[in-house]
Amino acid sequence: MNAVMYIGIFLAGFLSLLIFAKNNRTTHDHILVAWLIISALLLFSFYYDFNYTTRKYEALQLVGMVLPPAAAPILYFYVCSLVRSRPFKLRRYWFHFIPFFFLAGSMLYFYYNLEDSQRLVVDDGFIQMYGIKAFQMRNYGMIMAFFSFLYPVLSLYSLFRHKKTLTDKFSNLSGVNMDWLRNWIILSFIGFWLSFILIWSGAFRWIEFETSFKAVASLITLNIAIIGFYGLKQTSIFTNERIQQGAQKETSENKYERSRLTKDESAEILKKVQAAMESDKPYLDSQLSLESLAFKLGLSKHDLSQVINEQLGINFFTFVNEYRISEFKQLIQQPKNAHLTILGVALESGFNSKSSFNGVFKKLEGITPGAYKNSLKQSN
Repeated sequence: MNAVMYIGIFLAGFLSLLIFAKNNRTTHDHILVAWLIISALLLFSFYYDFNYTTRKYEALQLVGMVLPPAAAPILYFYVCSLVRSRPFKLRRYWFHFIPFFFLAGSMLYFYYNLEDSQRLVVDDGFIQMYGIKAFQMRNYGMIMAFFSFLYPVLSLYSLFRHKKTLTDKFSNLSGVNMDWLRNWIILSFIGFWLSFILIWSGAFRWIEFETSFKAVASLITLNIAIIGFYGLKQTSIFTNERIQQGAQKETSENKYERSRLTKDESAEILKKVQAAMESDKPYLDSQLSLESLAFKLGLSKHDLSQVINEQLGINFFTFVNEYRISEFKQLIQQPKNAHLTILGVALESGFNSKSSFNGVFKKLEGITPGAYKNSLKQSN
């Protein structure tokens, strides 16, 4: 039991130090450190409850009950700071901590206003707060049940909106993909409910309290390891690519209603873009973005996006990858490329990973790259 908590506390501290050692720390780095510190404090409170029955620092047991309502909003803030184009400012989100302050204040008030003999009962080596159990458990259960649904939903919604925006801004999503974060949010949601059930089962002696503590501490430590590993290497999606504020609120119908481009101008720009794509082949750059292509063509990002969306009825992601797929089809039929694997040809065509290429090819062509190559052999 102690070993698991030691590992979790060490990981939280070590990852925090690594983040602070980064040269260009961003807002999401600081938010991640805050969450790691809270997780370490939570594990420490478990360690104290598990190992000590002394009443000298009895208030420390409240930490384990109060911190989870603070951790949930912080992880939502972490998601927002990664995927939103606007700079994240905590003062806009302070109200998310109201339940945390309410719970902390109410527990402390009732705790310190009870008779000393009512505060604590030592039972099987664990400190039990029977004096405030009814009030504490009722409010705690309501708040945590609310948090367990609200913040995963808010986080997943932010990721969903973010993913829709990416296809208008990038031609390759492998470097800016947030699937790991989506999966982690879902796993955290499951882990939270497992922890909640285990704690309540231990409190009512449905299972051994020691068993519930071990399981919850293990889940927290695993959570620290997962989010620490991925979060440490995650870059800000919009560090160099700031989306216009409010752009995500616009619908496809009114997105360009204020544009000054005429139909003739739009058609001319489209010809210019298509000519450049054919002659210069900028799509061979796997990191090609709306901003970089607009810069090369001497256009504004807004005009380029409007032309692609309105004239062709597709987003930037599809526009560029159609050229890459066409390039792949040409290269794979050339004898000089016979020694290359499918992935090798895909990399030569502007893709930067096997997963992104396979996904795009299947979506645009309706078959897998392997099936397409086999069809070429049969036709020959």
